[in-house]
Amino acid sequence: MNPDLLSQLRDIHGAPPASWWPPAPGWWVLAFLLMVVLTWVGRKLLARYRRHKRRKSMLAWVDHLNATIDPGREPQAYLSTVNRIFKLVALRAFPAQQCAVMAGSEWAAFLMDKLKNSPSVESLHVLASGPYDPAPQFDAGTISELSRAWIKQYG
Repeated sequence: MNPDLLSQLRDIHGAPPASWWPPAPGWWVLAFLLMVVLTWVGRKLLARYRRHKRRKSMLAWVDHLNATIDPGREPQAYLSTVNRIFKLVALRAFPAQQCAVMAGSEWAAFLMDKLKNSPSVESLHVLASGPYDPAPQFDAGTISELSRAWIKQYG
């Protein structure tokens, strides 16, 4: 045997370490699923934040109404504004039920049906004709609390 040829041989060596890039197909699938889940969670959190912000804004509107309009002196303006609050929430919460065209006793019945678990829901009858009545009789505190319950439940 030729000794020069034997000197040219290298010793046994292991394979080079595995490269971290490109990752195996399983890691790509896992990354895709992680992105989908994070996108879904992010959208849910954003929707929840917006809903909370909208509710807080509408509750502040009720507080502003109670602070600026005296129901004893201006009952029609008070009831009209409360009715507008109820209507705005209903338009967003029940888009398929044609809430925009409801008025009078139909509107009051709709509200009472949706708030049937609330106490003193019968006082919402005043919204049917109160804004047009020359001297409507109602309890502003009860109407205010019902509007708050409406916003918290459906706003």
